[in-house]
Amino acid sequence: MSSRTGQGIVARRRNAVAAWLLVACLAAATLASASAGDLLWAGFGVAAIAVVVVPSVAYRQWTAALPWEVLAFVVLPFAGQPLGLLPRSAATFLVVPALALAIVVEFDAFTAVEMSPGFAVLFAVTTTMATAGAWAVVQWVADLTLGTQNLTGLRQVMWSLVAATGAGVVAGALFTAYFRRVDAQRLGFRTGESRERAAPPRTSDRSSGRRLQLSDRRQQQLVRAFQLALVAVLFVGVARASVGIVVNAGVALVLLELPGVLERNYRLPIDTGLLLWIVVPVFLHAIGTVGLYQSIGLWDQLTHAMSASLVAAAGYTTVRAFDVHYEDVYLPQKFVAAFILLFTLAFGVLWELLEFALDGLASSTGTESVLAQYSLANTMLDLVFDTVGGVVVALWGAAHLSDVSQTLAARLTAERGSE
Repeated sequence: MSSRTGQGIVARRRNAVAAWLLVACLAAATLASASAGDLLWAGFGVAAIAVVVVPSVAYRQWTAALPWEVLAFVVLPFAGQPLGLLPRSAATFLVVPALALAIVVEFDAFTAVEMSPGFAVLFAVTTTMATAGAWAVVQWVADLTLGTQNLTGLRQVMWSLVAATGAGVVAGALFTAYFRRVDAQRLGFRTGESRERAAPPRTSDRSSGRRLQLSDRRQQQLVRAFQLALVAVLFVGVARASVGIVVNAGVALVLLELPGVLERNYRLPIDTGLLLWIVVPVFLHAIGTVGLYQSIGLWDQLTHAMSASLVAAAGYTTVRAFDVHYEDVYLPQKFVAAFILLFTLAFGVLWELLEFALDGLASSTGTESVLAQYSLANTMLDLVFDTVGGVVVALWGAAHLSDVSQTLAARLTAERGSE
């Protein structure tokens, strides 16, 4: 055994000893929260313990542990909250990015996943925002079912999401600047060095998109019908002097040209299924501003689920194209499915933050908000249905999107070769 190998084993054992001491502290803090009757925070602690011990369980080795620095970041808010050193809001701001960072490090150091520095930052921020959104939904459900008062109102939730997003950016920067450079060698459990890069699944001729295939003329007629309806919505907005209706209808009219631009200018294969996937959510959102959001209770959730599936589709296509094209990025299919769920929920959080910002701007200027938040329940349901849209794409999106991702990868390769 070489001296370098021996030093690596010693370093792993030292790291593991420190890591398990911190896990013990995390368990003690969780028990303290449970004893104090704070069952929701204790449940969060149990979930955190489950996350951080995954490497040891998967490898069945006690030395397969996260870097102790990452675990210290996780333990700090959990230990500080029951001891009264940190208020719940501050503890939440810290624990969400800490868990997100732990998940990122686990993927990078203990699996075959390979991330470029830029993608690592994106994944850290995405995981943080998704975790913050999921935690807000869990607290809201607990308040409804258990009679607790974890959430005091929509404004508190939105500022929590803002803080968590900012902390996620910091966590991503920390990962890129430090952990990614040293932990792969120190931990010594990285897998997948001799793997074969898997291509995205091919689209079958029997896919739903092929069954729905229409001629170019019919597709143009379909888009024109949607456009005429949106022009009518635009006139309604002008008649009512509603800035929100006019802006949303105008943006929708522009977005309806997107499929034709992608196919004509960028030669991306847009079949009828993809065409409908793009134009229907845009159309439903625009006509909803006329009054359907207020009169039909589930209209908002329907449009959110469909729009989220479109966002997830864009994320899937882009991630798969980068996976195929770049040698320093390797994303197994199961990881892509998990990332799409996180990406969709994170985008849902970003959309709610945009609505929150526009509402605040409208209130301060005395104007009508282009996008509006109606209530805490409405926002939480939006996030739930965003997740539904992501699940749909993660399970069934590959049949429609593999051709597009392959085309994007080929285009990236061609552009790189011409430089």
